[in-house]
Amino acid sequence: MRADWRGHHILAPGLQGRSAADQHAGCFPLVPFSNRIRGGQFVFDGREVNLPPPEYASPHALHGAGWRADWHGEATSPNAARMTFTHEPGAWPWRYLAEQVVRVEGDQLVVTLTLINLDTVSMPAGIGLHPYFVRPEGFWLKTGVSGRWASEPGEPGLPVRREDAPLDLSAPGLDHCFYDWDGAAEFGGREGLQLTLTGSGAFQNLVIYTPPGKPYFCAEPVSHVNDALNMTRLAPSESMAVLAPGESVSGTMTLSPRLAG
Repeated sequence: MRADWRGHHILAPGLQGRSAADQHAGCFPLVPFSNRIRGGQFVFDGREVNLPPPEYASPHALHGAGWRADWHGEATSPNAARMTFTHEPGAWPWRYLAEQVVRVEGDQLVVTLTLINLDTVSMPAGIGLHPYFVRPEGFWLKTGVSGRWASEPGEPGLPVRREDAPLDLSAPGLDHCFYDWDGAAEFGGREGLQLTLTGSGAFQNLVIYTPPGKPYFCAEPVSHVNDALNMTRLAPSESMAVLAPGESVSGTMTLSPRLAG
Protein backbone atom coordinates (compact mmCIF):
# COMPACT_ATOMS: atom_id res chain seq x y z
CA MET A 1 0.00 0.00 0.00
CA ARG A 2 1.33 3.43 -0.94
CA ALA A 3 -0.21 6.69 0.26
CA ASP A 4 0.97 10.23 -0.54
CA TRP A 5 -0.59 13.64 0.19
CA ARG A 6 0.41 16.89 -1.51
CA GLY A 7 3.79 15.47 -2.46
CA HIS A 8 4.50 14.05 1.02
CA HIS A 9 4.53 10.40 2.07
CA ILE A 10 1.76 9.41 4.48
CA LEU A 11 3.21 5.88 4.56
CA ALA A 12 6.87 5.05 3.96
CA PRO A 13 7.09 4.39 0.21
CA GLY A 14 8.10 1.04 -1.24
CA LEU A 15 8.45 -0.69 -4.56
CA GLN A 16 5.38 -2.07 -6.32
CA GLY A 17 5.17 -5.85 -6.28
CA ARG A 18 7.15 -6.31 -3.07
CA SER A 19 5.60 -6.92 0.33
CA ALA A 20 5.48 -4.14 2.89
CA ALA A 21 7.30 -6.30 5.43
CA ASP A 22 10.22 -7.02 3.12
CA GLN A 23 10.98 -3.35 2.48
CA HIS A 24 9.74 -1.64 5.68
CA ALA A 25 7.13 0.33 3.75
CA GLY A 26 3.39 0.66 3.38
CA CYS A 27 1.08 -1.11 5.83
CA PHE A 28 0.28 -4.76 6.40
CA PRO A 29 -2.53 -6.48 8.35
CA LEU A 30 -2.10 -8.53 11.52
CA VAL A 31 -4.48 -11.50 11.65
CA PRO A 32 -5.35 -13.64 13.56
CA PHE A 33 -2.96 -12.19 16.17
CA SER A 34 -0.62 -9.25 16.63
CA ASN A 35 3.13 -9.40 17.22
CA ARG A 36 4.61 -12.47 18.93
CA ILE A 37 3.44 -15.70 20.54
CA ARG A 38 6.16 -17.07 22.80
CA GLY A 39 7.63 -20.26 21.39
CA GLY A 40 4.81 -20.39 18.86
CA GLN A 41 2.79 -22.33 21.43
CA PHE A 42 -0.40 -21.84 23.40
CA VAL A 43 -3.37 -23.79 24.72
CA PHE A 44 -6.94 -22.69 23.98
CA ASP A 45 -10.06 -24.50 25.22
CA GLY A 46 -7.98 -27.60 25.93
CA ARG A 47 -6.38 -27.64 22.47
CA GLU A 48 -2.60 -27.33 22.21
CA VAL A 49 -1.49 -25.25 19.23
CA ASN A 50 2.04 -25.15 17.78
CA LEU A 51 2.78 -22.50 15.16
CA PRO A 52 5.87 -22.60 12.92
CA PRO A 53 8.13 -19.61 13.60
CA PRO A 54 9.73 -17.61 10.79
CA GLU A 55 13.54 -17.63 10.72
CA TYR A 56 13.77 -13.96 11.71
CA ALA A 57 11.64 -14.43 14.86
CA SER A 58 12.53 -18.00 15.83
CA PRO A 59 11.47 -19.59 18.13
CA HIS A 60 8.43 -17.30 18.35
CA ALA A 61 5.42 -16.99 16.06
CA LEU A 62 5.08 -13.52 14.53
CA HIS A 63 2.20 -11.38 13.19
CA GLY A 64 -0.16 -14.22 12.20
CA ALA A 65 -0.87 -15.42 8.66
CA GLY A 66 -2.37 -12.43 6.85
CA TRP A 67 0.78 -10.34 6.43
CA ARG A 68 2.43 -12.91 4.12
CA ALA A 69 -0.71 -14.21 2.42
CA ASP A 70 -2.18 -13.46 -1.00
CA TRP A 71 -5.33 -11.35 -0.69
CA HIS A 72 -8.10 -10.98 -3.24
CA GLY A 73 -8.72 -7.31 -4.01
CA GLU A 74 -11.44 -5.39 -5.78
CA ALA A 75 -12.34 -1.74 -6.22
CA THR A 76 -15.69 -0.93 -4.66
CA SER A 77 -15.82 2.75 -5.64
CA PRO A 78 -13.46 5.39 -7.10
CA ASN A 79 -12.20 6.06 -3.55
CA ALA A 80 -12.32 2.61 -1.93
CA ALA A 81 -11.08 -0.95 -2.27
CA ARG A 82 -11.86 -4.21 -0.48
CA MET A 83 -9.40 -7.06 0.09
CA THR A 84 -10.19 -10.49 1.54
CA PHE A 85 -8.24 -13.51 2.74
CA THR A 86 -9.75 -16.86 3.75
CA HIS A 87 -7.66 -19.06 6.02
CA GLU A 88 -8.21 -22.81 5.93
CA PRO A 89 -7.31 -24.82 9.07
CA GLY A 90 -3.67 -25.80 9.36
CA ALA A 91 -1.16 -24.98 12.07
CA TRP A 92 -3.70 -22.35 13.12
CA PRO A 93 -6.57 -24.84 13.42
CA TRP A 94 -9.57 -22.55 12.86
CA ARG A 95 -11.13 -21.32 9.63
CA TYR A 96 -11.65 -17.57 9.32
CA LEU A 97 -12.19 -14.74 6.85
CA ALA A 98 -10.22 -11.50 7.06
CA GLU A 99 -11.30 -8.33 5.26
CA GLN A 100 -9.57 -5.00 4.71
CA VAL A 101 -11.48 -1.98 3.40
CA VAL A 102 -9.30 0.98 2.39
CA ARG A 103 -11.01 4.34 1.78
CA VAL A 104 -9.99 7.88 0.95
CA GLU A 105 -12.33 10.34 2.67
CA GLY A 106 -11.35 13.91 1.82
CA ASP A 107 -7.79 14.27 3.09
CA GLN A 108 -8.01 11.17 5.29
CA LEU A 109 -6.89 7.59 4.69
CA VAL A 110 -9.18 5.11 6.47
CA VAL A 111 -8.41 1.39 6.85
CA THR A 112 -10.87 -1.03 8.48
CA LEU A 113 -9.75 -4.57 9.31
CA THR A 114 -12.31 -7.27 10.21
CA LEU A 115 -11.85 -10.91 11.23
CA ILE A 116 -14.81 -13.34 11.05
CA ASN A 117 -14.84 -16.84 12.56
CA LEU A 118 -15.96 -19.28 9.84
CA ASP A 119 -15.27 -22.35 11.95
CA THR A 120 -17.74 -24.58 13.79
CA VAL A 121 -16.17 -23.90 17.20
CA SER A 122 -14.98 -20.81 19.07
CA MET A 123 -11.54 -19.40 18.29
CA PRO A 124 -9.19 -16.79 19.76
CA ALA A 125 -8.91 -13.73 17.56
CA GLY A 126 -6.76 -10.64 17.39
CA ILE A 127 -6.19 -7.95 14.77
CA GLY A 128 -3.89 -5.03 14.11
CA LEU A 129 -2.41 -2.80 11.44
CA HIS A 130 1.32 -2.36 10.95
CA PRO A 131 2.03 0.89 9.08
CA TYR A 132 5.54 2.17 8.38
CA PHE A 133 6.16 5.91 8.49
CA VAL A 134 9.14 8.00 7.38
CA ARG A 135 11.18 9.13 10.40
CA PRO A 136 11.75 12.87 9.78
CA GLU A 137 14.34 15.28 11.12
CA GLY A 138 13.24 16.51 14.54
CA PHE A 139 10.95 13.49 14.96
CA TRP A 140 8.39 13.70 17.78
CA LEU A 141 5.44 11.52 18.83
CA LYS A 142 2.68 12.25 21.34
CA THR A 143 -0.11 10.00 22.57
CA GLY A 144 -2.01 9.10 25.72
CA VAL A 145 -1.31 5.74 27.40
CA SER A 146 -1.28 4.40 30.95
CA GLY A 147 1.97 2.47 30.54
CA ARG A 148 3.82 -0.13 28.54
CA TRP A 149 4.71 -3.78 28.70
CA ALA A 150 8.46 -4.20 29.24
CA SER A 151 10.47 -7.09 27.82
CA GLU A 152 13.78 -8.66 28.79
CA PRO A 153 16.95 -7.71 26.87
CA GLY A 154 17.28 -9.86 23.78
CA GLU A 155 13.57 -10.75 23.72
CA PRO A 156 11.82 -7.76 22.13
CA GLY A 157 8.06 -7.96 21.83
CA LEU A 158 7.63 -10.52 24.63
CA PRO A 159 6.07 -8.71 27.61
CA VAL A 160 7.04 -9.66 31.14
CA ARG A 161 5.87 -6.77 33.35
CA ARG A 162 4.11 -3.42 33.31
CA GLU A 163 6.06 -0.20 33.66
CA ASP A 164 5.57 3.52 33.19
CA ALA A 165 5.72 4.86 29.65
CA PRO A 166 8.89 6.83 28.83
CA LEU A 167 8.54 10.58 28.59
CA ASP A 168 9.96 10.61 25.05
CA LEU A 169 7.91 8.28 22.87
CA SER A 170 10.02 9.12 19.82
CA ALA A 171 13.31 7.94 21.36
CA PRO A 172 15.22 5.28 19.37
CA GLY A 173 15.02 1.72 20.67
CA LEU A 174 11.33 1.39 21.53
CA ASP A 175 9.63 -1.90 20.67
CA HIS A 176 6.75 -2.09 23.13
CA CYS A 177 3.01 -2.49 23.40
CA PHE A 178 1.41 0.45 25.22
CA TYR A 179 -1.87 -0.21 27.03
CA ASP A 180 -4.92 1.91 27.91
CA TRP A 181 -4.35 3.88 24.72
CA ASP A 182 -6.62 6.92 24.35
CA GLY A 183 -7.10 6.16 20.65
CA ALA A 184 -5.09 9.01 19.11
CA ALA A 185 -1.42 9.62 18.32
CA GLU A 186 0.24 12.63 16.69
CA PHE A 187 3.69 12.64 15.14
CA GLY A 188 5.90 14.53 12.71
CA GLY A 189 9.10 16.55 12.44
CA ARG A 190 10.31 20.12 12.40
CA GLU A 191 8.86 20.61 8.92
CA GLY A 192 6.95 18.74 6.26
CA LEU A 193 4.14 16.33 7.01
CA GLN A 194 2.54 15.78 10.39
CA LEU A 195 -0.03 13.04 11.01
CA THR A 196 -2.78 12.23 13.44
CA LEU A 197 -3.46 8.50 13.75
CA THR A 198 -6.69 7.40 15.41
CA GLY A 199 -7.86 3.91 16.26
CA SER A 200 -11.41 2.81 16.99
CA GLY A 201 -13.36 -0.38 17.52
CA ALA A 202 -11.09 -3.17 18.73
CA PHE A 203 -7.93 -1.06 18.45
CA GLN A 204 -7.34 -0.25 22.15
CA ASN A 205 -3.56 -0.74 22.35
CA LEU A 206 -0.66 0.82 20.46
CA VAL A 207 2.68 -0.76 19.54
CA ILE A 208 5.48 1.78 19.03
CA TYR A 209 8.61 0.62 17.19
CA THR A 210 11.53 3.03 16.71
CA PRO A 211 14.56 1.02 15.55
CA PRO A 212 17.85 2.90 16.05
CA GLY A 213 19.52 4.22 12.92
CA LYS A 214 16.60 3.42 10.62
CA PRO A 215 14.75 5.94 8.41
CA TYR A 216 11.33 4.61 9.48
CA PHE A 217 9.24 3.98 12.58
CA CYS A 218 5.94 2.24 13.31
CA ALA A 219 2.87 3.16 15.33
CA GLU A 220 0.58 0.12 15.22
CA PRO A 221 -3.04 0.11 16.47
CA VAL A 222 -3.77 -3.39 17.78
CA SER A 223 -6.54 -5.19 19.63
CA HIS A 224 -4.45 -6.96 22.26
CA VAL A 225 -1.12 -7.16 24.05
CA ASN A 226 1.72 -9.21 22.55
CA ASP A 227 1.60 -12.90 23.57
CA ALA A 228 -1.84 -12.40 25.14
CA LEU A 229 -2.66 -16.09 24.65
CA ASN A 230 0.02 -17.05 27.17
CA MET A 231 -0.63 -14.30 29.72
CA THR A 232 -2.92 -14.11 32.74
CA ARG A 233 -4.59 -11.27 34.63
CA LEU A 234 -4.96 -9.09 31.54
CA ALA A 235 -7.62 -6.41 31.33
CA PRO A 236 -10.37 -7.11 28.77
CA SER A 237 -8.94 -4.35 26.55
CA GLU A 238 -5.56 -6.15 26.52
CA SER A 239 -6.87 -9.65 25.81
CA MET A 240 -7.60 -11.44 22.57
CA ALA A 241 -11.25 -11.80 21.67
CA VAL A 242 -12.99 -15.18 21.71
CA LEU A 243 -15.26 -15.45 18.69
CA ALA A 244 -18.12 -17.93 18.50
CA PRO A 245 -18.90 -19.28 15.03
CA GLY A 246 -20.05 -16.40 12.83
CA GLU A 247 -18.86 -13.68 15.21
CA SER A 248 -16.39 -10.98 14.19
CA VAL A 249 -13.95 -8.41 15.55
CA SER A 250 -13.18 -5.16 13.74
CA GLY A 251 -11.02 -2.06 14.08
CA THR A 252 -10.45 1.11 12.08
CA MET A 253 -7.32 3.24 11.66
CA THR A 254 -7.63 6.79 10.31
CA LEU A 255 -4.62 8.81 9.15
CA SER A 256 -5.15 12.59 8.93
CA PRO A 257 -2.26 14.61 7.40
CA ARG A 258 -1.36 18.26 7.77
CA LEU A 259 1.68 20.40 7.11
CA ALA A 260 3.94 21.52 9.96
CA GLY A 261 3.53 25.12 11.00
